[in-house]
Amino acid sequence: MRERERVNEKNHYVVIGKVLDTYGLKGELKVQPYLQPKHWQRIKRVFLKRRGGEYVPFNLATLRLHGKGLLLLRFEGCESLAQAEGYRGAKIFLPEVELPKKKGGEYYYYELEGLVVFTERGKRVGKVTGLVEQKPYDLLEVDGGRLYIPFVKALVKRVRLKEGKLIVDEVLSEL
Repeated sequence: MRERERVNEKNHYVVIGKVLDTYGLKGELKVQPYLQPKHWQRIKRVFLKRRGGEYVPFNLATLRLHGKGLLLLRFEGCESLAQAEGYRGAKIFLPEVELPKKKGGEYYYYELEGLVVFTERGKRVGKVTGLVEQKPYDLLEVDGGRLYIPFVKALVKRVRLKEGKLIVDEVLSEL
């Protein structure tokens, strides 16, 4: 039995992926990543959590790209299909302090959720309640889907995380 590391409950954990299914017979897992695959290459340890459960640390043994945007990974000590099946559906987390560094103008989605949306003249549009990833650009979900705003520079003028605000083009004041 492997020794479990004590997890600091003061850590703020951020979901970075979800285990979709098993893959093959040697304990690999098919994962939907919420971080760009290039960032996963630097990650050595993740935490899994099921609804109502605790954050449990796992060291990554292997990691590779699979198909369009998916990852295949295997945890140390997980060597069979039977062992891997227990992880199906689990969310994968990292402590916020271990997230890859961002460049200027980049944001993690969890940072945008909860921001209040205002036009450039100060009219309140709503509150960001989620994000929808799609091509060619992602959409900010406002007020639970009442409105979707493309997350592009032409419409999103400024993001003020410390103030809890997102400033959008005045053209959105009519919505």
